[in-house]
Amino acid sequence: MKILVSIYIWFFYGLSFAFSIIFAFLVFLVTFPFDKHRKAPNAVMMTFGQSMVWLNPMWKIHHINLDKLKKGPKGKLYVSNHQSFIDMPLLATMPVNLKWLSKKELFKIPVAGWLMKICGHISVDRQSKTAYKALENIVEPIKSGVSVMIFPEGTRSRIGKMKPFKKGAFYAAKDNDFVIQPVLVEGAYKLLPPDTWIMNPKGNLYISALDPVDSKDFDSVESLLEHVHKIMLEESLRLQALDIQS
Repeated sequence: MKILVSIYIWFFYGLSFAFSIIFAFLVFLVTFPFDKHRKAPNAVMMTFGQSMVWLNPMWKIHHINLDKLKKGPKGKLYVSNHQSFIDMPLLATMPVNLKWLSKKELFKIPVAGWLMKICGHISVDRQSKTAYKALENIVEPIKSGVSVMIFPEGTRSRIGKMKPFKKGAFYAAKDNDFVIQPVLVEGAYKLLPPDTWIMNPKGNLYISALDPVDSKDFDSVESLLEHVHKIMLEESLRLQALDIQS
């Protein structure tokens, strides 16, 4: 059963990805002279991208407090925990045209990397010696009103529990007075753990928006990081308990 469901989802998600490339490229050709941050092709990519979590009707998606995303400035620094490949399609269901921060090596991958460039996603050099320097490419888009998503854990959790955060995103927020928008995903680890393509056919997916956090309210990068990690961990534990009860 798991293998059949997985083949079905990956096949149709692959078709969706192929169509997203075609439509995003066509939209890019029409809009690039006046769409500096490539919002239009990115909207196409995110629309097709979220298809993965809608393909299986046995996956129940729960959106929690997404009205909080409307608070604060238009351009915010989004941070989310990272459990699974499913996180990105799930986060794409939010009503926000997000740019994703990804390691620069991914942009060199044929087709997928080209699509990321067309849609204006942002590269980061993980070999940079300073946290601020590594994230300098996010500053101008956020100041221009474009929201950017970062996984502050750096990589997916191998045990489904939230890991410590790296400081880079919080240095960028503190140095530029950015508002941080915490978002918590839960359930993706159970449906598609890292290092496998086989999915669980039934389960719950949660995406919960927390109140925005103004970096200007904190005296240091460390206190800002600790606060965001604390409130996200509390929400993670709450959603895990909620999933057990359902």
